Amino acid sequence: MSSETTKFDVINDGTFSLDPGAAFGVTPKNVWSKEFQPNENYRISLNCNICVISMDDKHYLIDSGIGNNPGKYLEKWFEAKPNRNLENYMKKNGIEKFEAIFHTHLHFDHMGHSFTDLSESKSYAHHLEIENFRKPEDFAAASYTYKSSEPDISNLIPLFSDTRTGNFELIHTGGHTTGHMAIIFNNESLRLMFLGDLAPTTFQLKPTRLTAIDSEPLKSMNAKKILLKKAIREEFTLVMSHDQKNEIVTVSGDADDPKYRSIF
Repeated sequence: MSSETTKFDVINDGTFSLDPGAAFGVTPKNVWSKEFQPNENYRISLNCNICVISMDDKHYLIDSGIGNNPGKYLEKWFEAKPNRNLENYMKKNGIEKFEAIFHTHLHFDHMGHSFTDLSESKSYAHHLEIENFRKPEDFAAASYTYKSSEPDISNLIPLFSDTRTGNFELIHTGGHTTGHMAIIFNNESLRLMFLGDLAPTTFQLKPTRLTAIDSEPLKSMNAKKILLKKAIREEFTLVMSHDQKNEIVTVSGDADDPKYRSIF
C-alpha cells in the first residue's frame, strides 16, 4: 500500500504452528474453535507477517520473519515452513539492505533473517530482549531457539527506553517477553501500528485473550488496552504478526472489546 512518498507492504515470510494450548491459553476451545481449525497434528498454523516501510528511497523492516533456513529443530517441533517471499520482494524492488530493522522481540519467528542474509542492516531490539536471547529463562528457551548455537548478534543495537527515531516510535511494553516492544510509524500520510505478539491475530485483539507463552500476562493485557485506545482514537492501521486471514486491519469501538475491519 502507498500514500504519496510513503509505502508499506506486509510480507508472509513462511508459517509455523503452535499447540492450541500455547496459542490460546485459558480461552476455551468452544470459543477459539469458531475461528481456528487444528491441522492433522492438532496444531494451529500461523503466518510470519513482517512489514516493509519505504520512504524517500529508504527502506525499513519491522521484524524479520522465520528466515530461509530455520533448521531441523524448528521444522520438527514448530512445523516451520520457510519461503523466499522477502528475498523475492527485495529483488523486485531493488532493495539491497534495510536502513534499519526494528524487532518487537527476538523469538525465532520474528528475527530469522536478521543474523543471516540481512546481517549488514542495523537491527534494534530492547536491551532486555537481547539479554533474553543470549540467556533465555527455562520457560521461554524453546522460543529463542536458533539454527546456530552462536549466532552473530553484533549488528543488534540495544534500546534502554522508549525511543523515537525519525517517524518511528519504539515502545517497550513487556508482556509477551520482558523486552517486547510495539512499533509505531506515524507521518502525514500513514499511521501504522505493529503490536507484535501482544495481539498476534485478530482473535487476540480482545485484551483478555492471551497466549500461554506470555511471560508477563498482566502486562500484555494492560499494554494492549493502552495501545488499542490509541489506535482507535487516532485511527491507526494495525499489522497482525501471525494472522493468516487478516494481515492488515483497522479497529473501532471499545478497547476492551474492539471491532476490526480487514483491509485485505
